[in-house]
Amino acid sequence: MKSYQILGIILLTLLILITGCISPEIQEGNPQEYELPGIINTTIYYLNTSSIDVVQSVTNSTTLRIDMGDTGDLNINNPVAVNYSGENVSFNVSKEVVFGKSYARFEFKSPFTGFVAFTQQDGQDFSRPLTNNGSVRVVLPLDFTTGSRFLGIAQPKPDNITVDTSGREVFIWENPYPEYRVISVKYYEKNAPVILGYFFAFLFITGVSLFGYYYMVIHKLNKKRAVMERDIRKK
Repeated sequence: MKSYQILGIILLTLLILITGCISPEIQEGNPQEYELPGIINTTIYYLNTSSIDVVQSVTNSTTLRIDMGDTGDLNINNPVAVNYSGENVSFNVSKEVVFGKSYARFEFKSPFTGFVAFTQQDGQDFSRPLTNNGSVRVVLPLDFTTGSRFLGIAQPKPDNITVDTSGREVFIWENPYPEYRVISVKYYEKNAPVILGYFFAFLFITGVSLFGYYYMVIHKLNKKRAVMERDIRKK
């Protein structure tokens, strides 16, 4: 094989590693289905036990990369892009692999400033990598909370915790990156500690009852044994 052919293979391999592969376009969503509060330099995660609405601000960019995490799945549904005037902006979204890491890549025809929003499937163990500086907000579902060492906590500790107009708890981190590379929140229903307390109380009462029952049975058996041994000695 000639040297220029070897060089071509090497360059092609490097190109694949750097630019990755492109997946088919994803169907756009409806901006009215998202909460777009207009907070600049902030990523907001609206949690909903089985899904997450993500709203991320964008400033004068033609591309936006979203880290897809360890699975590498293109977990992006119903994406939208809206500028500060509330107008929809056209875009393309595709999967991109860069040095083995998977990203969702948003591409705009011209420098875009506004908000990108999309939905992801997820559970109650929320965790997302941090890749750049900026504020992060996590909005819990209504009547859910976190903070119990046994049931789940937010890591790292939020800089601020507030309640929005809908009564939902909002956890705020101000520029956590690069000190922290991951934000995670394990959340649960507010009445979960009470239910758990009743459950442990039930277990405790059941355990005490069983212990008392077996103690009485053993005590009766010991009395019968003592009577039998006494009768035997008399004979």
